Amino acid sequence: MEKSKPDFDFKGKYIIDAEIHLKTALHIGGTDEGFDIGGIDNQVIKDKMTGVPYIPGSSLKGKMRSLLEWVEKVDSDNNTCITVQLNVQKIEYENLLKELQSTKDKSKQEKIQKKLEDYQYKALPCKCAKCRICKVFGAAAEGHKGVNLPGPTRLTVRDAMPKEGQVEKWETIMGETIYTEAKTENTIDRLTSAANPRTMERVPAESVFMAQFIYDVYHKDDIGRLKLLFEGMQILEDSALGGGGSRGSGRVKFKEINITAKDKTAYIGGDTPALIVNQNGEKTVETILANFDTIFPSIGD
Repeated sequence: MEKSKPDFDFKGKYIIDAEIHLKTALHIGGTDEGFDIGGIDNQVIKDKMTGVPYIPGSSLKGKMRSLLEWVEKVDSDNNTCITVQLNVQKIEYENLLKELQSTKDKSKQEKIQKKLEDYQYKALPCKCAKCRICKVFGAAAEGHKGVNLPGPTRLTVRDAMPKEGQVEKWETIMGETIYTEAKTENTIDRLTSAANPRTMERVPAESVFMAQFIYDVYHKDDIGRLKLLFEGMQILEDSALGGGGSRGSGRVKFKEINITAKDKTAYIGGDTPALIVNQNGEKTVETILANFDTIFPSIGD
């Protein structure tokens, strides 16, 4: 099959800086080699050098992509997107149920029951390399196999570190080098009513982190696709970030959004200055989406 001719050329970047305000406490799990007896074994991720919690860019990007794929229910010609994958998994699950009902072999029943218990019904990431989600968030190499070329990944998400002064605020309220809280929860056995307590470490509500999104423009249509980022931010505000979202953790709000446009000549071949895009008060996701078509200048023309 003849490969598609690349139709992209670097034109510039949009740099989006935003504050992430925690409306409820946040838990994004980290790893530790061990923990003290009686201590917290469900810890948040922290900077290894300073011990300060942060929000990984991968968590932000992955959560927004996952939410957008559920909303869009992407479909494509090569049948590799989320809708098809969900249907395939549903069929596999239903076939196992039919097999369980039809067999009288006890040993086989147990094996099928074990498969059903281990079965994970989940949305797999889109790999079509055609839809706007793949073009903005990136597509796996095996998705396009050199035929459908999405071009370079447009969106880069930096790790979100605490806003200046936030560490001092934590220490003033909670104590020196203390940046998190411990929340104890109980899971209840539905049959015996036995409680199984667990402790979760969380970054407290009202904390503020600084996020940065870098959006590269390679094609004339990429400016319109940038809207997907703000749609992802909007749906994340109405969902949850990190663990324990269904139990109240992880509600966030993006504030003080600032967007800067840089033409490619700002990097090489010229001295074009960076341009602040949203100078007229569009500082929230809602206002940016409402005025999207008028606030974004073309770059790289």
